[in-house]
Amino acid sequence: MMSDDAPSYGKWSREELSKAETTARQFLEENSAQIAETMRAKVRFLETLIQRLSLKSTSFQDRLDYLARVSEIARLIEADADGFFELASQPVVARILGTVPPKRAA
Repeated sequence: MMSDDAPSYGKWSREELSKAETTARQFLEENSAQIAETMRAKVRFLETLIQRLSLKSTSFQDRLDYLARVSEIARLIEADADGFFELASQPVVARILGTVPPKRAA
């Protein structure tokens, strides 16, 4: 899921790709605990909602609300994971693709 304003790594030199990869690696290493804690907080909220969903005393309207919130939080977790994956993987993939020789016309 690349945005329109994403860098065009195909035009970067090997050195630029290597620096981008190093920067992405360093960012994830330095921020992995904070990223994980943010995701854990969302998971804890999911657990609370799922617990409330299972209670016999929970009303139909509350169940619908909890399900909507579960869906929303799941999308947020997915967006976080996709964003961090994209941040780190794009320079790596571009560097690998840069080593593949172009196909010759048959």
